[in-house]
Amino acid sequence: MPRLSPLSHDPRVARLAVVWLVLAGALGAGCAPGTAETTTHSPVMPRPVEVTEVRLAPATEALRLPGTVRAVQRAQPAFLHGGILAERTVGLGQHVEAGEPLAVLHNPSLQPGVLAAEAAMREARETAAQLERDVERLEGLAERRLVADEDLERARSRQEAALAALARAEAGLADAREQLAEATLRAPFAGIITDFHVEPGDFVGAGQPVLALADTRRLEVRLELPAIWTGALVPGAGVRVQRLADGRLVEAVLREIGVAAPGRTLPAVVALPDSLPNGLPWAPGEPVHAFLEITREDVLLVPVAAIIDPGAGNSRVFRVRDGRAERIAVGLGALQGGDVAVSGDLAPGDRVITAGHGMLLDGEAVRILP
Repeated sequence: MPRLSPLSHDPRVARLAVVWLVLAGALGAGCAPGTAETTTHSPVMPRPVEVTEVRLAPATEALRLPGTVRAVQRAQPAFLHGGILAERTVGLGQHVEAGEPLAVLHNPSLQPGVLAAEAAMREARETAAQLERDVERLEGLAERRLVADEDLERARSRQEAALAALARAEAGLADAREQLAEATLRAPFAGIITDFHVEPGDFVGAGQPVLALADTRRLEVRLELPAIWTGALVPGAGVRVQRLADGRLVEAVLREIGVAAPGRTLPAVVALPDSLPNGLPWAPGEPVHAFLEITREDVLLVPVAAIIDPGAGNSRVFRVRDGRAERIAVGLGALQGGDVAVSGDLAPGDRVITAGHGMLLDGEAVRILP
């Protein structure tokens, strides 16, 4: 009997031998003639997506503008004549009624004018009375044929001239008295004294404002708009006004729009409602914010969800045509609710993908979900 080598009893050697035998059998089977490797490919399914049509709509731009509350009825009363402000009869913040005295002017030339007008009227009145008596006397003599008719007519003519002179004298006196009365400044309407422009003892020129008066029962807001918005706003448009003091919002109406001078802003006036919310009283001079919308030409709108990489500078959307996704570069405009204005190779009615475009490739087949 042959003698066995000591290695034949090592279990590790036995295991290695078995592995080599298995590998050899596998290689032999792979190289055996008549065999072929079979590979199975799964069909590519269209990606399900949701779409929305591109629409054409007027572009709207939300604006927030600073403004100032002021009274609808306001005035800066002034004297018609120059002079020294003798006194003020009202205080700052005081409520006055229409016709109430506000200030008194000292002008030495006004009183002598009244005295001269009164003297002229007395003289004219006496002359007219004397001529009236003369006419009555001549009429009695004419009835008895004691004077000629020509003398009576001349007397009547002098009487008519005297009556006309009396009327002129009365008008002059009324004018002088009115000028003297104008030395007392009176309130043109009921309101509150909001400011003083001159102090007692100061010289006041004719037409120079003495104080400021405002009727705070009706208020409005003045706005200054950029001139480029000329024509974009029309009277009657709705405006929301927010008071900065407490954040309260009220619905108001754009009442007036002015015309912008070259290099100047466009003035506009917003009428506040007569009934304002309870709380701190609204007052002239306080700051507010006005919120309004500007409507411009029509623009293309798509949902914000359709935009890919909106902040990367290369925004795009996927349009669906013939069952495939087309990548379209777009420029972004203003937001309008949940939509955004876009520019690019799009048209109203195009279908853009709003969901399912996370890993979508250009030209990839898609299936539109109902």
